[in-house]
Amino acid sequence: MHSSPPSSRLKWAGRGAVAMAICSLFAGVAPPNAAADPPYPLDKTLRMNQIQTMATHNSYKPGLIPQGLPPSMANLFPGATIEQLQAGLDHGHKTLTEQINNLGVRSIELDVHADTDGGLYTETPRLAEVGAPTRMDDPAWAKPGLKVFHVAQVDQRTTCVQFVQCLGELKQWSDQNPNHLPFMVLVEFKDTDPLGGEPTPPREWGPADYDRVDAEIRSVIPKNQLVTPDDVQGKFPTLEAAVKANAWPTLDQSRGKFMFVNCNCVAPNDRQRLDYLRPDGSLKDRVLFPTSKPGNPDAAVVLADDPKDGNAIRELVKAGYMVRTRSDENTVEARRGDMTRANAAFASGAQWVSTDYPEPDPGRTNTTYQVDVPGGTPARCNPVNAPAACTSLDIENPDRLSHGNGGQGSLGGGRQTFGS
Repeated sequence: MHSSPPSSRLKWAGRGAVAMAICSLFAGVAPPNAAADPPYPLDKTLRMNQIQTMATHNSYKPGLIPQGLPPSMANLFPGATIEQLQAGLDHGHKTLTEQINNLGVRSIELDVHADTDGGLYTETPRLAEVGAPTRMDDPAWAKPGLKVFHVAQVDQRTTCVQFVQCLGELKQWSDQNPNHLPFMVLVEFKDTDPLGGEPTPPREWGPADYDRVDAEIRSVIPKNQLVTPDDVQGKFPTLEAAVKANAWPTLDQSRGKFMFVNCNCVAPNDRQRLDYLRPDGSLKDRVLFPTSKPGNPDAAVVLADDPKDGNAIRELVKAGYMVRTRSDENTVEARRGDMTRANAAFASGAQWVSTDYPEPDPGRTNTTYQVDVPGGTPARCNPVNAPAACTSLDIENPDRLSHGNGGQGSLGGGRQTFGS
């Protein structure tokens, strides 16, 4: 199966931990051979759509509260028991920093809720049904700004309450490891009621909410660490024209940078994609790439969450699009210990394979199900469109992330700008 042997994963994580420890002990002191450290040999030719990496789904989510779901939730899903509903939702992750440092995760998903004045999601009265606290005690819930969680009250635990807090973890890691491969953040705008009876239903987003997403990203991640639609489109008439002409940045241009994607995956009628576009239909000065469909002027990233039709995904990748797919969903594959879907996802060539299980969770699933990039490295050469000479260590070598110089690295002279 495609999951890497545990020894491979542990070896990689161990090397990263050693590098971080050295960085902490000798901050500001460059190793004697740092200046001689060669650049990655394929960086000026290998493009960011020619790699494949592992993502996590609901990356902020540590799991349900110990008391479980309120029994009244079963009323929203006739024919399903509360135990079945709980089984589908009960997955969880470590902090973002731990996932990235120790598990090789190089793409995350954040569910973002608007909370302009703060405090909208502080009270959780529905949890009284299971004898749990009915107020979120972290003071961050009372602050204005975007919040990150799954479903109000019933599944609201998160490792980083505020969107900017989550971004801050990414920024800190990136600054310590400036030569990391380009990192994708999938942002799911939560402004619908997916359960059909959410206790604190979100309101539909307007222009100011989308502007706030861009603004909060830019408040944490500076321009020179972003890959934006404008960067990729360049002088092409449309974003789709650019990606079909293979205009994605090279790794030389995108190391140490972040790409943000508008999931556009919960609202009907393509609303969140359309509302995020400028009035003229462009993405001028926008931060996020919307997930779209081939044929749309903004088509660059495509969601294909079920990898069973691997040929369709492979054709998208060959055409220049970047694709997100999922190796598992609703804990089904994990509880069966079934790697069929994960193997299909990696074989498809989708650039981001999203999982709830970057490590085993036998306490919840009673299996050792685990998904990892084949070979156990944070990324590999894309099996569909990467050049034959490419190796995983051409993309990101764990030994060359954090040098003993405060995390500044020495590869290629730091972050590159587009057109350099």
